[in-house]
Amino acid sequence: MRIIERFCRGKHADQSLNEDGLVVTEDYAAVVDGVTGKSVRHLWKPSGGVVAKDLLASAVAGLPRDASMREAQRALDGVLRSEYARFVAAHGGVSSRVFEVEPWERLQANVVVYSVFRREVWLFGDCQVMVDGVQTPTLKRVDELLGELRSFAARALALRAEDAEREDAPVSADSARDMIMPFLRLQSEFANRRGEYGYFVFDGFTDPGYPVRVVPVEPGTEVVLASDGYPLLRPTLAGSEAELERLRREDPRLIGEYRSTKGFTAGLESFDDRTYLRFVV
Repeated sequence: MRIIERFCRGKHADQSLNEDGLVVTEDYAAVVDGVTGKSVRHLWKPSGGVVAKDLLASAVAGLPRDASMREAQRALDGVLRSEYARFVAAHGGVSSRVFEVEPWERLQANVVVYSVFRREVWLFGDCQVMVDGVQTPTLKRVDELLGELRSFAARALALRAEDAEREDAPVSADSARDMIMPFLRLQSEFANRRGEYGYFVFDGFTDPGYPVRVVPVEPGTEVVLASDGYPLLRPTLAGSEAELERLRREDPRLIGEYRSTKGFTAGLESFDDRTYLRFVV
């Protein structure tokens, strides 16, 4: 690989809270995107997304150079299962059953991996890949549904606020997200299940035969790997950043052109952590 540009930045000023990670070794390039937490118990510090990102980034770096996609899946998912066992052993008040029956309490992350040996990109979840300017779609149906629901809630709350300047108008940074939070937790029930709302995510409970996208890459090809912090991915970092800034100006709540489950918030650098890696094979 010849790296052209790389960038990883958390939305918070404190970069220790960044739930995105970037891995580049002689054998692999990967972007890891820890899932924003919906936990009720708040077991993981500083967050489940950070813990999952750190564990999986280290696991990718430690893969055998000739690992297959399925071998990588088993290794990465196994790291999270091992972490649950370690956590239960260290915290007597927590049962392993918590992680079996309360999926919103699990460590969760999406990963896109390029294998030098295999000349393949493996799309584990909704991270992004672009090969010679052609992007492989990864948007989940359930994210479309909940983005639409948040847009609906945001517009309804805006009408409420406009109605005679009502005093009970919402005051939180993202009241619409607060309203759909029960559904965001409910989404976890579809993790690693097949069907319309099912989706892949590393959480220690992946389906060994889940249909994971594998993108072959030829020598000389230019590849972009990115997290979904770039909702409108472009062939260059500057282009992707420009689209992000345009969205911030034109649709800061992200309820119009790009309907997301969260919007831009004052005091944060972006609506999500973001990672971008461009290289030539």
